[in-house]
Amino acid sequence: MSLLATAIMTASIPAQVNAAEFLDGLAEVNFLAMQNYQAIQAKEGAFRPVDEEQSSGFGRIRVNLMFKFHLNEYITADVDIAEEPNDFGNNGDRDFSFHQDYAGIEFELLGLSGMASDDSNLTLRVGNIGGSPFQFKGFQDGADNQGNALIGNGITDYATAENGAQLSYSKTLDSGMIRAYNVTGHITTSSFGEAFQEDRGFNYRLQGTLEFAGGFKAGLNFLQANQGDQLRFNNGVASLDGLTTTNYRFGDGENYNFSASPSSERDTHVGVMPGLDQAIMQLNLAYQPSPETSLIFMIGKATDDYTFADAAGNAVAGITYFGVDGVADPNGTTFDSNSVIRGESSVKYYTFEAQHYFIPNKFYVAARYAEAENTSDLIEQTDNTVERIQVAAGYWFNDKTLLKVEYVDQDEGANSGGQIGTGFDGFTSEISIKF
Repeated sequence: MSLLATAIMTASIPAQVNAAEFLDGLAEVNFLAMQNYQAIQAKEGAFRPVDEEQSSGFGRIRVNLMFKFHLNEYITADVDIAEEPNDFGNNGDRDFSFHQDYAGIEFELLGLSGMASDDSNLTLRVGNIGGSPFQFKGFQDGADNQGNALIGNGITDYATAENGAQLSYSKTLDSGMIRAYNVTGHITTSSFGEAFQEDRGFNYRLQGTLEFAGGFKAGLNFLQANQGDQLRFNNGVASLDGLTTTNYRFGDGENYNFSASPSSERDTHVGVMPGLDQAIMQLNLAYQPSPETSLIFMIGKATDDYTFADAAGNAVAGITYFGVDGVADPNGTTFDSNSVIRGESSVKYYTFEAQHYFIPNKFYVAARYAEAENTSDLIEQTDNTVERIQVAAGYWFNDKTLLKVEYVDQDEGANSGGQIGTGFDGFTSEISIKF
């Protein structure tokens, strides 16, 4: 999934890091590595009290090898090999193996059909497909972090990579108000591996993008998952055991870690939707008034036809809830819901992000504010928001080496679907290389 970051972000960075070329340019290789250090605590009232008093320290190093192969002028293949602790399931605390993290084959159809164009491109990709409703912003996954001006991803950065096919058409224009546009659609199975379970459906995405003269961009995205037919209800309650759910149901690539969770967990975003018949609609706007300044605004809504529940069939605000039958026990024990009931769950959200280079190509500051509201039908509409503020600074030692430092503060309401409890705050940092 690390190459997903490359596919979906157009963040401003000081210089293009060229891949090393081999076999007369037929093969390209990038090496990426990132080490982080954090001093973060959960706030009083955490679901898991041990998270309120955890030590500062270093995380595991993330490492990626990205290969791209030019079979000919119009056919390319890529593979990202990653040793990434916050990926590949809950064995992330002890699995130090490299994995095939993202791979595919791309066919430029205009060129293959003899209609190659300098200003148009029609590309079919098969293999791993990166799916997300956000655009124009940095996203980090493992060691692929330099396009993200901050450190953590957003609380509603719904993103994943699955298996399927994608068709994308892009065109650039020499004059006029609109300077470029793109239309992309894909179909995937709801799995990074293989999924042939009975009644498992497909996931779909449709994306449209316009680039205007003067540095303004706009994009509209729609994602739809169809996995609800797998459910088998008993007294109105169905289990998620053995089911395929869409991987973008929560978010991806978070980089704040807690002692009560394995390093493979991503539990600092909003965990409201089971990811069955989930739909996301999101509008993305970006403006770059100068090479040193960029502004991004995103607004969206995500819905699912099902709601998390406890074993007795009582609706709960998110995947994490207190005690048996949703009632807090004296020890503050929490459980991850594995049951769902019929009833719409939904999240309304928006994000604003800004980045400015005070020293061009060298030193920048960035900030992000995000708010998500749990608007699910069966959840009480009070104390139901998650808010996050991130403020960061970045310093480029050269065009390959970046140091980032960030302060983060997250507040979670009792009915918000936040997965930590009442929130968390603290400092985190990363130093990374890409060459």
